[in-house]
Amino acid sequence: MTGIKDAGLPEGAQRALYFASARPSRPGSPRMLLIAYHFPPDPAIGGVRWQEMTRYLTERGWAVDVIARDFRELGRLDAARLEQLPEAVRIFCAADREPLTGRVHKALWPVLRRLTSRARETDQAVTPAAEEPPTPGGTRALVRAYFVWLEFARTNNWARSAATLGFTLGRHARYDVVISSGPPHMAHEGARRIAAAVSAPLAIDLRDPWSIQRCLPESLASPLWYTLAKRYERRAVRDAALVVLNVEGSREGMVAVYRDQAAKFEVIRNGCDDTRLPPTTRDGRFTIRFAGSIYSDRDPRLAFRAAARVIQERALSPSQFAFEFVGYISEPHLMQMAQEEGIAEYVHFGGFLSSREVQEFLAGATMLLSLSMDEESYSIPGKLYEYMRFEAWMLVLAHAGSATELLLRGTEADVVDPADVDAIAAVLRRRCDLFTAGQMPVPVRADGRFDRVVQSQKLLDRLTVIVDSAGATRTS
Repeated sequence: MTGIKDAGLPEGAQRALYFASARPSRPGSPRMLLIAYHFPPDPAIGGVRWQEMTRYLTERGWAVDVIARDFRELGRLDAARLEQLPEAVRIFCAADREPLTGRVHKALWPVLRRLTSRARETDQAVTPAAEEPPTPGGTRALVRAYFVWLEFARTNNWARSAATLGFTLGRHARYDVVISSGPPHMAHEGARRIAAAVSAPLAIDLRDPWSIQRCLPESLASPLWYTLAKRYERRAVRDAALVVLNVEGSREGMVAVYRDQAAKFEVIRNGCDDTRLPPTTRDGRFTIRFAGSIYSDRDPRLAFRAAARVIQERALSPSQFAFEFVGYISEPHLMQMAQEEGIAEYVHFGGFLSSREVQEFLAGATMLLSLSMDEESYSIPGKLYEYMRFEAWMLVLAHAGSATELLLRGTEADVVDPADVDAIAAVLRRRCDLFTAGQMPVPVRADGRFDRVVQSQKLLDRLTVIVDSAGATRTS
């Protein structure tokens, strides 16, 4: 912990306090309690949405308390993101408690690893619904069910810790609304318990789908996952005054399940921020950059194959053309792809970077690469809105009709079917020729349509209605 003192807090909350802005909120300010496992200084991409949302909300007079994971258990923190937080924000840490079975399982891991080795290598399975469980069964099915149970037990333990802390905070401060952000989605269960205890309206933010998710990691691809997800999601939706989704496809999917509660669902997109960017840098090389995580459902192989054609056609050297990747990436796996496609000397890797270093990295790109996702109807890659801010062309691999393609339709971004090598090569060829001719790219968001401030205001308008309605109910 940082040693920050706040004499006005109860002892339990004081011990959990990690960060408080130098200037407290104004007396009488509306106050929200946010339950989010990932939040700065956690470097996970899942914390960015609410890191930026709090900035816009506090500018409009709100005070924000956050209950997040215990940062002492993280091996790496992003202090720069903590420094960017606005005034009137306090962060409290709720402990992660590993289930007893999980601690035992660590001791038995060598055996379990042999049973799941193939699952860990592929680590993906398309699972349309609980009624169509993945195959095969037998021992592997039991192991998957065990890992599902362990995941829900672990995240529910954290939700219980967060709820206990929220009860303590609720005895000290009056919260006008309790909001949860997931995944991990058991944050919604913790927020639901807190909202009921402190008599505040509940809003839940599903950054990714929960029970309607159609693709799971292979190690979790069990009907039990859907059974548990539906159980907890029903509770959260029932008690929520507002359910926020990222994309229209997610809203439509949820409305199909909860038709009698359709009015609760609202699309609040991520968006582009207005914080200062590092200056654009150019070194004369056409550099394609990617920052983030490459999961099992994202694959740059065909981009490598298309690039190999253009490199050969234009006789480009590694000093004239390159791919660069940073983030949570399996370097050996991608390098093997590059070698098989014949462009190993054109592909380079970096490790984890702070948010500030990532921005500097992106500012040096000629083109920014976004890879396709299996959950294309319900998800948009988290880095897409950040990419839009930079003076770089965007090569976006996404299917027609996907949430990403619909978002970018009519913009200058090059959106290409991820399986169409000819189309990818055509984009690379055209942009390389423009670059060679001296034409420089401009930001995709230049027309302002993707600014986060618009989405934040939309959220604030909904919250204001909810808070006013709750206040009227309490006084009637």
